[in-house]
Formats: sequence, C-alpha cells, structure tokens
Amino acid sequence: MTETKKQKVRLIYKIGGFLAFLLLGYLGIRSYKLSVEKLKTNNCVNEIAELVGNIQEAYRNERSYDGLDYARAQSLKLIPKTMFRQGFREAVNGYMGGVDMFYSSLHEEGDNKAFEISFQGVSSMGCIALMRMQWDGGQNVSFIAVAGYPSPMPSGVLDQITADTPQDEIKDRRVFRSSAVRFASDLQIENACACEDETCSVVWKFF
Repeated sequence: MTETKKQKVRLIYKIGGFLAFLLLGYLGIRSYKLSVEKLKTNNCVNEIAELVGNIQEAYRNERSYDGLDYARAQSLKLIPKTMFRQGFREAVNGYMGGVDMFYSSLHEEGDNKAFEISFQGVSSMGCIALMRMQWDGGQNVSFIAVAGYPSPMPSGVLDQITADTPQDEIKDRRVFRSSAVRFASDLQIENACACEDETCSVVWKFF
C-alpha cells in the first residue's frame, strides 16, 4: 500500500472515530435529558396526587369547596412540602412551574362542590404524561375532567364542565372528560399539549 493510500485510510478512520464520538455524545445527552424529563414528570405525578388527597381530606366534612384557592390551601398546609423549593417564594411543581387551585361547579347550579388544580410551566412530553395519568386505579371516582394548553393557564377554565357534561357537548378540543381521556387518540392529546420548551399547562377538575 502506498503512503498516499495509507494516509487516506488513516483519515477515514479518524473521521469515522470522530463521527462515532459525536453520535455517542448525542445519545448520552438525549438519554440524560429523557431521564431528567421522567424525573420531573414523576415528581408532578406525586405532587398532584398528594395535593388532591390533602384537599379532599381537609374538606371531607364541608358542604362545598367554597373559598378554596392557593392562599387558603397554603394556610391549611395542603400543598406538599416538596413543592416549596429553595429560591422560590411560591410553591412550584416538578418543572418549577406555577401552581393554582380554585373551587368550581360540580353541577349546573354552581354549588362549588368541585375544585380545579393547574400545573403550569410543563413540557409537552410532561403535559401528555399528566393528561394520561390514571386516577383511582382507572375508576375515576373523583376525577371529572382534564385539559392541556400550550401556554400558562390558571384554574377555573373547567368551571363550565360539570359532572353531567357529556364529552360530545364539549366544544374545546383540549378538554376531556375523565371517561373520555383514556380513549383519546395520541394525536388529540399531542395537539392539546403542543407547546414549545416548558410553557404547557395541565388543568384537572375533581370533586
């Protein structure tokens, strides 16, 4: 083999090694990002589950959730301690996004026997996972509806969705009844969670 051919072979190996290095680096970064994403989502799952349980337990002997809001929940110590992170004055979710809650209508009479919780500043992937989250072993005992939005959205947007509202009467395609979200297509959920970076919001309604 001539010296020129040897140089070409060495160059090919060097280029191949460099490309392999870049590929491994890319896969490593992607794997790390996915791990962080999963951790954030899992934290949100634990936080929303604990928050809902705390609210329902605190209001167990009350006739309605009238008066429930973020300040009330904080004064009653209903917000999980893990949501009060160093460097933040207010409670934040696993994505370091905002948290909001408010009393809502369970029936058309507006009896305030339901409540809504909003997690804001969530990624598209996290939004999809949270909307797909199963409650009470899939029985949806107290879960009324869920919605995904591409921008910050406070609680209260589901006030008109009551326990009696059928899915086919809901005009907003981002809103799903508890009985319908499990059967929603991936495309439907992805459209509801079509945000960039971490600007999505997920809003749940419970009674």
